[in-house]
Amino acid sequence: MSSRKNKLCMVAVALAMVLTLASGIVGCAEEEGLAGTLTIYHAGSLIEPFEQLEDLYEADNPNVDILRESGGSNLMINTAITEQKAGEDPPDILASADYELIPTLMYEDGYAEWTIIYVRNTMVLCYRDGAPFADEIEAGSRTWYDVLKNEDVKWGHSDPDLDPCGYRTLMVFQLAEQYYYAQAETFGLTPDEDANGLYDACIPGNDQERGRTNQGNEVVRAKSVDLVSLLESGDLDYAFEYKSVAVQKELDYIELEEAINLGQMGEISDSGTTYQDFYAQASVELKKGSEYATYTGATILYGITILKEAPNADLAVDFIKFLLSKEGQDVMEDNGQPVVDPPKCDNPDKLPSALKKLVKQL
Repeated sequence: MSSRKNKLCMVAVALAMVLTLASGIVGCAEEEGLAGTLTIYHAGSLIEPFEQLEDLYEADNPNVDILRESGGSNLMINTAITEQKAGEDPPDILASADYELIPTLMYEDGYAEWTIIYVRNTMVLCYRDGAPFADEIEAGSRTWYDVLKNEDVKWGHSDPDLDPCGYRTLMVFQLAEQYYYAQAETFGLTPDEDANGLYDACIPGNDQERGRTNQGNEVVRAKSVDLVSLLESGDLDYAFEYKSVAVQKELDYIELEEAINLGQMGEISDSGTTYQDFYAQASVELKKGSEYATYTGATILYGITILKEAPNADLAVDFIKFLLSKEGQDVMEDNGQPVVDPPKCDNPDKLPSALKKLVKQL
């Protein structure tokens, strides 16, 4: 009897040792978790939300180091392509303020093969403290385009060849001319002569020159966030920005009519026209390599992808899962960027399996 008890005791001790050892191994694995460096190139308008996402993600994954580089979306995409052509490692993730830039610039040569659309934005006109005529615009006694067209005020936008906010600014002027003058009656408005010839008056030149250089009161910078410091210093009176940037930087801004702010979807009230169809009437010529391509107006939708040659693709997948989670989407909402719910993807069949269940077909 005592022999049997001794055997049972020995078995119990051995089992306890095995469980303790296994627990230690599991605990060690859990402590290590994901590890490595994740490189993200993203639009300048994503600086603040992606900084917050970085802090939250690294807190949950202490062995992961996120490196971010920001700039105009066109510039970031072209930089990634140039680096890969030179034999350097590309970034793992590319996040653009215009989702269409990713398939347009990256699919044909195999740099990427899918894009997830996850947030929206809206164009607004920001102004500095004490900007001339801002009170009149806010009071409704004058229009913003009347002031920019006819008064000696400094106003700015970003370079359309480098930053989507730049070519969207050009589109806002085109749409304003149509909405307030050429097609005003379609929308139940009286045509406003101040909007007649607005595009040529404010952004002169041919279609491949407009908005690229400083002309008169028009100030051009590489990316839209570069204009913020000029507003804050008083060197600029007005600047076209995304609403998210205005919210994040606590800037004063003028809301633009929904028919021209590139932020809406659905039908324009009682007009028989959808926002998407009206936005598509605007177009700009943008550089694509050594040539130019026509870009048409569309609702502002942000896109994100993982490059096909991403050196840390597993980390990239996990970060995008976090971005699309409730916590990640709350960060975007809090920074003035409404989420696309559910997120959409143009080629969901090509997504990593861990992301397929998180999106719907575009």
